Amino acid sequence: MVVHIVNAHENRKVEDIAQEMIGRRIFIGWPFLQEGMVSAISDSLFKYEKLSVIPGKPAKVVSNPHSPQGLGLWKMKAEKVEHYYSKRCGVITGNVEVLVHARPLKGLKRLDNGAFVKDYEDGDKEVEQAVQMTVSEVFSEDPRFVEREPPPLSEEFPEGSKVFFLGEHAYGVAAQVSGTSDDTLSVILVFFSSEKTENERFKSVVSNRLQNKYYPSFKVAEMLGISARALSKITSSFMVVGSDGNKNNLGLSLKFEAKGLKVIEYSRKDGRYWEFSQKAIDLIQEYKNKYPEVFEVLDRGGDAMVKAHDVFYDAANPDAKAKEVKTWLNTKGVRDFEPVSLFCDQLGKATVKEIEALADSITASKSAAGIKKAIVKGIPRQAVLKPSHAVYRLQNQHFALGDRVIMVQDSGSVPLSIKGVVVGMNAKSMDVVWDAPFMSGSTLSDRCSQYRGSTVEFWSCLNLTNPQFVASTNPKAPSQQQPKVPFKPQFGPHPSVRPAPGQHPAAGFRPAPAAAAHKGIGYNGPVQIMSNPNRGRGTSRGGPPAPAAPHVQQQNGTANGHAKTPSQSMHQTNGNHNDQAPYARGRGRGRSLGFEPRGGFHGPAGNPRGAPAAVAGRGRHVPGVERGRGGPPRGVHRGRGRGAHFNSHAPTAA
Repeated sequence: MVVHIVNAHENRKVEDIAQEMIGRRIFIGWPFLQEGMVSAISDSLFKYEKLSVIPGKPAKVVSNPHSPQGLGLWKMKAEKVEHYYSKRCGVITGNVEVLVHARPLKGLKRLDNGAFVKDYEDGDKEVEQAVQMTVSEVFSEDPRFVEREPPPLSEEFPEGSKVFFLGEHAYGVAAQVSGTSDDTLSVILVFFSSEKTENERFKSVVSNRLQNKYYPSFKVAEMLGISARALSKITSSFMVVGSDGNKNNLGLSLKFEAKGLKVIEYSRKDGRYWEFSQKAIDLIQEYKNKYPEVFEVLDRGGDAMVKAHDVFYDAANPDAKAKEVKTWLNTKGVRDFEPVSLFCDQLGKATVKEIEALADSITASKSAAGIKKAIVKGIPRQAVLKPSHAVYRLQNQHFALGDRVIMVQDSGSVPLSIKGVVVGMNAKSMDVVWDAPFMSGSTLSDRCSQYRGSTVEFWSCLNLTNPQFVASTNPKAPSQQQPKVPFKPQFGPHPSVRPAPGQHPAAGFRPAPAAAAHKGIGYNGPVQIMSNPNRGRGTSRGGPPAPAAPHVQQQNGTANGHAKTPSQSMHQTNGNHNDQAPYARGRGRGRSLGFEPRGGFHGPAGNPRGAPAAVAGRGRHVPGVERGRGGPPRGVHRGRGRGAHFNSHAPTAA
């Protein structure tokens, strides 16, 4: 079955379509409809947008012509839409003459007054759809994305509900609603007076940790006195095979290029180059001093695994020696290294243990006698945070290692209002070590104590060290500005080729070299493909340019190894004009296209091989005449042809 679409907007002016649709919601992606907001309309020549030309006046539809590149791009997009429905869906759309530019619906966002309104994607995620394939109305709305008016305070914050106070002096303190009115509410705060100073103590632990200085790999190789190849092998996996076939990894496993992994406090990657810390350099130097025979075989070529008897050739039992090296590496903690992604940042185990010890000491010093209570009355609804509203209100919140956080999400595995410290940053989540253990807690891959760690979303916690949602307790005060810049941490090298959505980036991607601003040429200049400047251009083959040879007029009109073009006159020694076809090259292949051979000696027309009777192109040697190949040494001038080579003392043909 083939479906034919009737274009309801056919024969209409594009300006009228733009005036009607821009700024209104539509449904795109038929037959799987998705809501979107129309931002522009375009045809093959213009793009129509609504702009406010005069301040204070209603916006008007303004047409902007496409750029020369945009003309072809618009046609490609239109053909893509038509091809997709025709080949994939069995739908004949007809000619696509008008495209609708729409921003898809992202979800709902909560306003300060408690209302929920629709939130659409930014302009960089705009999609194009044929105007005849859009739907203006649907019978059944998605209940998840229905806009809601602000509910009454008594309904949204019933008495006794748990909230978090967002005021300036007690930011992030757990509270309980004690009463509400038409536009204000009252809460009871419960806190310790020393909580504000605790945040700075945790941050100082991270700030005062031993900062490792990193060096690029080529600098590390120079410092250790080894080659870059040897450094690359010893810092990754270096397998040594014993006589019984067992493999022993004698490498330090500090980097994993293919997997895109690094080791915290030992290695990292900056752009194209790996970098190693002073701690890693000291470990490699100690390894080299202890077992120098391992480093002696690192520069060997080939991909085959090294045999134990080739590495420890002086040892009585090479297999036992290889196991001894492996045991020594285990004592240095090499096998306990935790590889992490290049695109994350984490604190080391020693720093995490110090944070845990500080949290335990603070918890032990607290008692019930130190708890204080305070009642705050007449505050607006935006001055408190309800746990179920965290996903809407805590977007774009920024974090850093060592920040003190409190859990404000009432669903999930982490208990509500428990505090912790950020010890790891990932692309879309963070690792937190909490002050107290809980049943669903983990060790964060042996980086913390049992049941003390977990990985949570950014919006599930409130940052206490860096308050970003401070609200005024005055109901008549204007709303506080909230962070608008999305928090997208990126610690590793950005790959040149972005992975598909939902897939992990492949390691080894390297950014393309930056082009010169004035010519668009890379670092190495323009690329010359299959061009040998030393061949047949008056220079030697493979050697430096030779000095200019004396000009000698040959019988066939060639000079210095270059032949004249067919349009040039070719005079024989007897002064008669030569009307015959040009002779073949010295290799014995004739030319019938009317072009002069490109090099070498060419005899009279009677010799089909293009040489005198006594001379063959690749045959026997003739006294006084040098051969084209093998005769002169490299660096001596000779013509481009593969026949004979002549200089000023060569005999001429009679």
